[in-house]
Amino acid sequence: MTSYPLIFLGDTHGFVNDFAKQKEIIEEIMPEFILSENLQNISLNSREKFNKLFESKKISDTVSFEEIELLIKFCYYKNINLIGIDLFNFGFDERLRLKITNSKNLTKDDKIKLKNLLLIREKMHISKIKEYLNKTNKPLLVITGSWHLRKDSPLRKNFSNYKIIYPSDLKGKLLIKPPKNIQDFKYSEETK
Repeated sequence: MTSYPLIFLGDTHGFVNDFAKQKEIIEEIMPEFILSENLQNISLNSREKFNKLFESKKISDTVSFEEIELLIKFCYYKNINLIGIDLFNFGFDERLRLKITNSKNLTKDDKIKLKNLLLIREKMHISKIKEYLNKTNKPLLVITGSWHLRKDSPLRKNFSNYKIIYPSDLKGKLLIKPPKNIQDFKYSEETK
């Protein structure tokens, strides 16, 4: 892989084995830091912090420890700092979280709140990425939901000289939900 200072890796949130691709990229670039949307507001930048998380096994109400356990353990053994770049529970209050989790219809106010939260979250992602780009000379790996890598996303607009690796259909179209047939899945790449 040609070295880019910034590599975005799209996460499917579980409709494929995301860790397999994460491990492949990590082994190839051996970053000092990995930024993760799913780690939310947790920073694992010391052995003690990793060990506390191994004991508690608690990320949040929206992300279980088991969902990202393989990545956490791999970073621990490879001595790679794993940094959360999002809000706790993605900023969702309990009512909104339960509606989303249970696929309940959102009210107009819920949709406005989600849109505002999304802006806050994406600004936070950008700020954290800029912060950690200045902390390392190695490639910075950012693992985020593939939706955040859409063509008009703030992440694409705010950075240059990057590689994006994202889940796609066989034609290279970004997937933000599972394909009808899992055989119609692959990873595609773009650079800027």
